[in-house]
Order: sequence, then C-alpha cells, then structure tokens
Amino acid sequence: MKTNIDIRYDCRWSDNIDDKFIADFIYVENQVFKNGYDIALFTKKFQQNIYGPSVLAVIYIDDKPCAARALWRNDFGGNKCYQPGDTCVLSECRGKGVFSEMTRRTISMLDNDAVIYNFPNLNSYPGYMKMGWRLSKEYHLVLLTSNRNYRTEHSLDVDLKYAQWWLTADKGIMYIKRGSVYYLIIKYARVLCYKIISRVTKEIAIKYPRFKGIGFMFYSSERVTWYNKRFAASHVVCRTDKDLYIPTWKIDAL
Repeated sequence: MKTNIDIRYDCRWSDNIDDKFIADFIYVENQVFKNGYDIALFTKKFQQNIYGPSVLAVIYIDDKPCAARALWRNDFGGNKCYQPGDTCVLSECRGKGVFSEMTRRTISMLDNDAVIYNFPNLNSYPGYMKMGWRLSKEYHLVLLTSNRNYRTEHSLDVDLKYAQWWLTADKGIMYIKRGSVYYLIIKYARVLCYKIISRVTKEIAIKYPRFKGIGFMFYSSERVTWYNKRFAASHVVCRTDKDLYIPTWKIDAL
C-alpha cells in the first residue's frame, strides 16, 4: 500500500494560466458539482472579468487534479475585492488539510488592503466565524411594501457595466416597476415568491423581460417580522476591518 503521496498546489492569477490549468480546474468542478461547468462560464467569470484578474488554484495528488478554489475579483465601492468560490475537493483529497492550505496560499497572494467577502450557506457559516471572519450583515426576507424601506437598507444599486457582464437575462432575471422605481428580480424557491436583486435605472431594467405574472416580492432586510421568524437567515461575512456595505447582488450564484 502506498503511504506517501505527492500533493502539489498550483496557485495562479487568472491572466497567467494555460489550457491545461483551465481544463483541470473545470474537470474538478464537474466531478464534484456535476453542474455543467464549461469553458464559456470560466472565460466570462475569470478571463473577461471587468475588474481584473482573479486568483485560482488547482491542487494535484500524484499529478491528478483533485481540488480547486477561486478568489473571484468582484469590486465595489472603490475597493479591490475578492469573493471565495468554486471550491471543490474530491474524496481522495479530503482529510489532508488541503482546503485550509489552498485557502491560505490563495489569500497570501492578495494585496494587504484587499477586501475578501462571501455569502456562506448555513453549513459553512460557522466555519467562517471560527476562522475569524466578521459578520457584516444578517438578512431576512421581507416583503417589499415601500421603495423607501428598500433604499434605507440598500445604498448601492447595480450599474450597467456589471449588469451587462454578469446579470445576463438568460439567468431568469426579470424586472418590475413599483411607482417610479425599477427592480431586477429572480424566482425564489417558494411558489409565487420572487426575490429582488437590486434597484436599477430604467436603462438597465428594459434590457430584461418585464415580469407580467402574479407574485410576492421579497428583499433582503435586517428586520425580523412575524412571517420570517421561521426561516433561516442569510449572512454576509468579510475579512476586513473596514465598515462596508456589501451588496447582496454581488453573490456569484447570480
């Protein structure tokens, strides 16, 4: 039985990669998530990124790609920002400290003033807290009853450049108009429920299909109401001492 294994960490900026690196990164993504990750998504996300290069990692065991990780460049508010994502580890790579090590190595490549933020699910949120990340916001879904209420909690709207790059209409995104205000929305998990992505200008809104159905419109709010007490909260976490508002529409899942 082989007792010694060779673990190799290949961490690079996305403007310094070759075809093999890309193929290995996509291979691991599809082996773990089986979500049809392809070269088109990789190119759009990392090589056509409107803010600049991201940090990518592929980890090899005995020259086989077994894990991957990305720090996706996704700026806001004039800050250089990165969002961890596309993290996957094959079974033969687990229990060897690979996740922690590839996280340490990729973060060490960033400038000291870089902002790192994320939107962890309920399973990974406690782990972020144990690693010393700071809770930026805890959100609950609240019905949109007032444009003013939304604006009070969400100060930064989607801009045209970002919308054209990442929030493409083929993601199922639509727009609604409430009074004189336009919003982008997307279907939520529950029947007749939709989630607001962001307030937008009319110029941006009309690039998407108009929502013509019937439904309840929710947005992320720090308020707890009688109807959302039973539902799990969502979290925004970061690694910075800056007091920043991190827009929820920056999540890479959109």
